[in-house]
Amino acid sequence: MMTDIKLLIEKLKDAGSDIYWLGNASRGSIERLQELLHTRLPLSLQKFLEEYGGGGIVGEEISGIEDDNPSLDYRGTIYGDTMLSRTDYGLPLNLIVVYLGSDDVVLCIDTNLFTGDECPVVSFDVFKKTTKHLANTFDEFLMDYLELRITRV
Repeated sequence: MMTDIKLLIEKLKDAGSDIYWLGNASRGSIERLQELLHTRLPLSLQKFLEEYGGGGIVGEEISGIEDDNPSLDYRGTIYGDTMLSRTDYGLPLNLIVVYLGSDDVVLCIDTNLFTGDECPVVSFDVFKKTTKHLANTFDEFLMDYLELRITRV
């Protein structure tokens, strides 16, 4: 799956999309993030963090770990976006933000729904406090994220 993701990222670059990545996150940093959030992260998200750290299309970045520091609570980090969403939107503890849009779009992994090493990505409705299933795994979500942006270029 990571090979397919790399090919899609190359297509975005070739199309002239403005892309940036936060940089590789270390295994220790990912483990510390899991401790801070009191949960485990799906394997596909961990691999993404190890490879890219977070980021993507400028203005539509996937939350990650910046400067290999999982405790940074900036916007654009998993920890920062999750804490902000818990405070501002009442995000439940089982949801961990992987994308926080400027238009109150909150996309999360649902850690209550692990199957093996993976859990689904859901959208969280900040007004109704409900979720909607988007993808079975983080990899599936990432592929959709990239493919959607390729079609817009």
